[in-house]
Amino acid sequence: GCFERWGKTFEAIELTESPYENVRCTKEIFEDARANYPDMLAICYAMNEEEIVESLKHPLVMVASDGIYRNHKGHPRGAGTFPKFIGKYLRDQKIIDFFEGMKKITCMPADRLHLADRKGYLRAGYDADIVVFNYDSIIDKATFGNAQARPEGIEWVILNGRIALSEGRVVDKTCGRFLRRPRQRR
Repeated sequence: GCFERWGKTFEAIELTESPYENVRCTKEIFEDARANYPDMLAICYAMNEEEIVESLKHPLVMVASDGIYRNHKGHPRGAGTFPKFIGKYLRDQKIIDFFEGMKKITCMPADRLHLADRKGYLRAGYDADIVVFNYDSIIDKATFGNAQARPEGIEWVILNGRIALSEGRVVDKTCGRFLRRPRQRR
């Protein structure tokens, strides 16, 4: 099963909601949670830093987040994926060139998700989605205990041509919108 593939045990899973909030699993707790609380969010500590770095170096790998929040809880990557990638992997560890890194978080995902007709590039007629950050200070601050902690170093966020964040302060929470991917032609 998954534990053998990961080289982990039930202890690698932390549950996030009552009655097991912040509890690491045993086999018994895992089975009870699975049977009685099947929608409970769980955190699995299975990532391997060396594998992450090697993956990020691959030219076809993109950076994205599947982090979700429920009841003000969630995974730190929901708020910290991109600042962590820029601050830790591009600036501090210099695992790849800055411009290659920017492609991994902008145009490559837009191309892959078939959104490149309006997202991922700075072009006339496209949605103006821009993040202005301080390269010397950008870093994630989100943790498992405070998954919504704001990153440092992000000064401005412009979504759809409207200012959402100004000098580090949220000024408009209504700029974003849900994106639907166009239907695929067969």
